[in-house]
Amino acid sequence: MDKNNKLNMFIPADDEAFSCPFANGDKPPDAQKWHKMAMDLAADGAFEESMEAFDSGLLLEPENAILLRSRAAVLSRFGKKEEAYQVYLKALSYYPDDAAFANGAGFVLMESGRAKDSLQFFDKSIAENPTFPNPWLGKGIAYGELGSFEKAIEAYDKAIALRSDYKEAHFGKAVALGALGRYTEAIPAFDKALESESENADVWYYKALAFDSAGDADNALIAYRRAVEIRPEFDDAWNNLGILLNALGRFDEALDCFVQASVIDDGQADVWFNRGYTHAVLGQFDDAVGSFREAMEIDPTFIPAYIEAAFVYVQTGFPDEAVNLYDQAIALEPSAEAYFGKGIALQVLGEKEKADQAFEKAFELDPRYKEIFAAQKNG
Repeated sequence: MDKNNKLNMFIPADDEAFSCPFANGDKPPDAQKWHKMAMDLAADGAFEESMEAFDSGLLLEPENAILLRSRAAVLSRFGKKEEAYQVYLKALSYYPDDAAFANGAGFVLMESGRAKDSLQFFDKSIAENPTFPNPWLGKGIAYGELGSFEKAIEAYDKAIALRSDYKEAHFGKAVALGALGRYTEAIPAFDKALESESENADVWYYKALAFDSAGDADNALIAYRRAVEIRPEFDDAWNNLGILLNALGRFDEALDCFVQASVIDDGQADVWFNRGYTHAVLGQFDDAVGSFREAMEIDPTFIPAYIEAAFVYVQTGFPDEAVNLYDQAIALEPSAEAYFGKGIALQVLGEKEKADQAFEKAFELDPRYKEIFAAQKNG
């Protein structure tokens, strides 16, 4: 090459000189440092960066148990259940006798809706370490998901026998007992869970459900109120508290609860329906219809909202609107209640022949409406 055409080497100024990250003598990060970086990044919500740090550590030590376990845990925490499962499988290929890895695989399967598949991993974990309580908890949850509540209770009892203060196992056992209708046994189990964590809103909520189902309204009210005190945004607790207050005839208090629930989450049709029903009982008919229509908009198949709104329209002198709503309810699912209500609305409109046809349809679907019709006629 002609020396006159020779390219000159670019030489940066001193303050722009390239600097190798480890030129000052620092050692490159080892697996332990990559692990710390990955966990710190995950704690800050930097998922992708966290995964890159885990990958860098695993490039150095592919079989590092701590890196594998933490990577799977972070994947699971960020909702990447299948990827977490694959990491646990890889870990088990390196450490086939590791009870913790088998337990982790079981939990991510169970949390992915694969409760039946999770059981083999929980059993493997127990076989590897019979004194490890966690897989017994996992089995309890899995059996509960599968509707095998007796087996769930047995598993929870095993977990509790290994760790007496295992609040998650006491809680799971209480929920399973409640599912079997054994409320008087469930309540002490909820109390055991609360011994370890008295400010757990979920435990108070489920305890309230048990009291409610057992017919103990006073204690149910206390427990529901405790749940919303601990977690003011607990919309399900507000909704159920409102339902109980309605049943007790305390409609103003109930309405406050439904308003709270609908403010927290305005996308729940059942809450708007309950709010509408309570407005109607209190004679607040415009608000009632508005709430029922909110329920219909959220869930156009929510038949009770159509029927209750139609009933309010009849009561307030708008039978045409009522007939329209009853017809919509019937189009979704023919029912005696809808046909009977339509018959009443048509009677108000003076359309006797059409009303009689609607009543006959109601009697055909549910003969009990004949008695209701006769009682109204005689009354």
